[in-house]
Amino acid sequence: MADLSSPADGELAQAEQELARLLQTLADGRREGRESMSLARLAKRSALPMSALLRYLSVLTEAGWVSLEDGERGLQLVRLTSDGAAQLDSLGSPQ
Repeated sequence: MADLSSPADGELAQAEQELARLLQTLADGRREGRESMSLARLAKRSALPMSALLRYLSVLTEAGWVSLEDGERGLQLVRLTSDGAAQLDSLGSPQ
């Protein structure tokens, strides 16, 4: 039987995995006592390139799953919202 999946299906699956990993990284940080995380730390801990991280954060912010805030020394900080935590739960990721 021929594989009917398209390259776009693979890209979508990868994006879903990366979004889930990003939410999980923020949840892990919260469990460790970090209510928010800098963009650089989040990129490193989630193993995502900064360009991909910024694209995903734009989508997640618009959805209300994360919030961006200004921190000390001009750093932008990312925080998982209660809606984001609920979404992570619905993805079946341990929290």
